[in-house]
Amino acid sequence: MNNIWGSMEQYDPVVWNWIIAVYLFMAGLSAGSMLVAIGLKWYKQSRGQPTEGLPVIKAAAVIGPVAISLGMALLVLDLTKPFEFYHILLNYNLTSVMAWGVIALLVYIPLVFVFAAVVFEKQVLHYAPWLAGTLKVCRQLENSINKLIFALALGVGVYTGFLLSALISYPILNTAVLPALFLASALSVGSAGNILVATLFFSKKESDCIEQVHRIEYPVAFNEALCLVLLFVGLNFSGPAAQAATAAITTGTWASVFWIGVVGLGLVVPVLASTLAPKSWRHSKGFLITVSCSTILGVLALRHFVVYAGQSYIS
Repeated sequence: MNNIWGSMEQYDPVVWNWIIAVYLFMAGLSAGSMLVAIGLKWYKQSRGQPTEGLPVIKAAAVIGPVAISLGMALLVLDLTKPFEFYHILLNYNLTSVMAWGVIALLVYIPLVFVFAAVVFEKQVLHYAPWLAGTLKVCRQLENSINKLIFALALGVGVYTGFLLSALISYPILNTAVLPALFLASALSVGSAGNILVATLFFSKKESDCIEQVHRIEYPVAFNEALCLVLLFVGLNFSGPAAQAATAAITTGTWASVFWIGVVGLGLVVPVLASTLAPKSWRHSKGFLITVSCSTILGVLALRHFVVYAGQSYIS
């Protein structure tokens, strides 16, 4: 093709690419993981049960900081001038959803590292004994820190949805259901991530807490499916958005991603597997790993579908 007018890439409707999709996935994974772990901890404490050394909480202490750090690293690398990313930390427009998201992340990220340090206190003190005083203070403030992390994790979970829904030029993205969908899917992938890491690295036998987290997959999957239904039903009553919504789930590559990845792997496989599998399988290591991986892939497909289809089908 004649390049006299420049590269055709400038006309590509997709502005936000896979890096943004993975960042949204990582933010949801971190937030969901922390919500599930802290919620489980409070549930155990309310029943007077011990919470020290629970595999799911250890898993969240790994996933929470690692996932959000990797996500932020990808976001910085995607900038045109990555070494000038600090500018966004110095200039705030408090009418912008992105500014509030940055503020939430600035508090959330250090706190999840504090959470991890408290969970792995013995290991931290083995390599950094000078942190004993700091960790003692953190342990005393643990309940308050957990409440703040829980609130911030809710904010991070919905923030990514609000960020996309603010894009008024894209009818599939510009919907109030998107933040709820992202929070529901964050809880889904957070539960699955915690189960996967706990099963692989921290659980030496069948764990009661892993079983309890596994049980919440039903209501979480139901809420995620409900949000998807509300999203597309709402779009079909939104005039110009109806054509874009219908095309997104019926034609092209992204329709396949939606039905096979989001619906199939993310919802149908985990629910059917947990419902139809023999009881002797349901809490076996292989079963938990398989179902967790299916859920994780489904949520990753959802983030890619929303980002790419949302930008590709405009009217």
